[in-house]
This record gives sequence, structure tokens and C-alpha cells, in this order.
Amino acid sequence: MTITLSQFERIDGLLTKQIRAGQFETCADPRQYIITSNILLDACADAMGHEFTERYASAEDCAAAIVTQALLCPDFVGDDA
Repeated sequence: MTITLSQFERIDGLLTKQIRAGQFETCADPRQYIITSNILLDACADAMGHEFTERYASAEDCAAAIVTQALLCPDFVGDDA
């Protein structure tokens, strides 16, 4: 299975935003944290499918698995064309 470069960039960017927000309990804006988490989960499901996302406890865990796979396997991310 492969994902497009734009899907990877979207997931990576959202994951970075989520990590920078910090832990939910201490983040500055809990509503924005939840919104970003939901958008991240949707992006993961769009890229890898709903069954894949269900394997993980959180959107962050799922996105981390996708980003790790993309960085370790050069064939995982394909062209957008």
C-alpha cells in the first residue's frame, strides 16, 4: 500500500501541530486539540483506510505509524500524479 505525497504532508503537518499543542490536560485550547485530533484521524483514514486506523488507540499513534513507515520505506509514499 502507498500513500500520496500530499497525504503524507497533511498527516505529518497535523501530527506536528498536535504534538506542539502538548498533552490534552495541559493544552491552552482543549477544543482546538480535539478538532485537530479529529482532522488527523480523518486524514489517516483517508490515506490508509478505516480498518488501519482502528488498530491504534489514538489519532496521534496512527499518524506516528504512518510517518514512521514513510520515513523507513521509500516506496510507501508515491507521486500525487
